[in-house]
Amino acid sequence: MQLLTNFKLALLLLSLSLFSKGPTLKDYLNVVKNGTEPIAFVEKQLKTHDLIIFDDALHNAVEPFEFYERLLSSKNNNIEYVFIEVFGINTQPQIDAFLKSSTKEFSLLENVFQNEFSGYGWRYQTYLDLLSTIWDLNQSKTEQQKIKVTAVDQPIYWEGIHTREDYNLFQKSLTGRDYFMYKTIVSKMNKFKDNTKGIFLTNTRHAYKHIKNSSGVNYWNCGTFFNQWHPNKTYSIRIHNAILSITGEKTSKGNNSTQGLDKISYKWIQMENGIWDEAFQKNDNKAVGFSLKDNAFGNATYTGNHMLKAAKEQTMYDAYDGLIFLAPLNELHFSAKFDFIYTPEFKKELKRRIEILEGDNIKGFLSDNNVKSIEEFIDNEFIIHPKVKNSLIKH
Repeated sequence: MQLLTNFKLALLLLSLSLFSKGPTLKDYLNVVKNGTEPIAFVEKQLKTHDLIIFDDALHNAVEPFEFYERLLSSKNNNIEYVFIEVFGINTQPQIDAFLKSSTKEFSLLENVFQNEFSGYGWRYQTYLDLLSTIWDLNQSKTEQQKIKVTAVDQPIYWEGIHTREDYNLFQKSLTGRDYFMYKTIVSKMNKFKDNTKGIFLTNTRHAYKHIKNSSGVNYWNCGTFFNQWHPNKTYSIRIHNAILSITGEKTSKGNNSTQGLDKISYKWIQMENGIWDEAFQKNDNKAVGFSLKDNAFGNATYTGNHMLKAAKEQTMYDAYDGLIFLAPLNELHFSAKFDFIYTPEFKKELKRRIEILEGDNIKGFLSDNNVKSIEEFIDNEFIIHPKVKNSLIKH
């Protein structure tokens, strides 16, 4: 009897070990080694898809924008549209004026970078460099060949915001933001009827193609509208970086940010305890792109913005079609910041916005920033900053 019991126990342990065995480092490495140079990978996808949706992982990441510039400079693609999430559609006239100008006049872009959701101004050098590169590329193109930059985000009219309540109402209007961006892009591309090619430069949540909640209902992210209503027309790519891991919800104190990170407890982590990064390292950290379909990377448990309430069976392939690795995490950077938009006139407007956004918390705001006045804060903060190493993951 004891022998039979021991035999059953051995079988049980064997079956459990076999059942729980997940992918090995070798499985990940095989995917990486069979990948493709990133620009060639994207150009291949553009042959069968009309719109590539890029998740830059972090809006202030440097390497994705350097990659976009190289991609647009390649002679092997016919990208006509560059859609940019963070620019409101009310800034389109200024973007067009810059691209059509006979000389490169960055001052034409002041309004583009001054009018964004936070109120402080969008000051990442990477976005300015991208527009500058597109201006350069267009100089040798015919009018029909020129790359068009299209702002797709909801507009904010700061001149109409006079109180914190006004700003809170604006934040509520963002409920339909993903649909707004989807409609803007799909209309510009004539519902994919013309074989026109474009790239959409966005951030994590907006790039998801098919994440469901625990009830099996779609989260209708911008990428989801494309995936559900225009199947096979778009291809969503995650650019590898640290990833947001949400550990819980919390009640935010004070005014809520548009980004919403003040409502959650979170940390930045490496995917699957670093095994992704180990596989890239074993491949000599060569830049590579590959599909997430039917492989170890794609089968990884979904990690990201919706993870608290996402269906348990969701994977990274449910979020994205492909992955691009550009450099190891400890070699990635945060963007430099420019100062040209902080004209004397805008500094006055910026002071007004800060008074609106902080409301009764002005004293606390000044104390937190170790300054005596809003003017001092503006003069200290809104200056040129160099690019710095990405410090989200400690190595």
